[in-house]
Amino acid sequence: MKDQKQNKQNGKIENIHPIVTTVAGAVIGAGIAAAGIILSEEKNRTKIKEVAQKVKKNVVESAKDLKNRAKMEKQELAKRLLVDKEKVRKVVKSAIKSLDKTTLEVNSALKAI
Repeated sequence: MKDQKQNKQNGKIENIHPIVTTVAGAVIGAGIAAAGIILSEEKNRTKIKEVAQKVKKNVVESAKDLKNRAKMEKQELAKRLLVDKEKVRKVVKSAIKSLDKTTLEVNSALKAI
């Protein structure tokens, strides 16, 4: 009794209803039996092999396509980065010129005082 209360407090479910396990076992057993029957015929094995090969081909093609798109996106981002870097350089250069001009004006004003 004490162990059951501790398990409930810990959020663990220790006891699974026997009907649930029976139904799950029956479903799994039926699946295995169906797979055995399906795979016992040569034409079914051949068809499954063909489908598996098509799926594999599609996955490989999709992976290549994704890789190519990622490569193109990377190149596009690199181009935009270069453009943005140039814009930043121009702004910084302009700010430095403005600061230099202001510094000269302040120095001239201080000399005049």
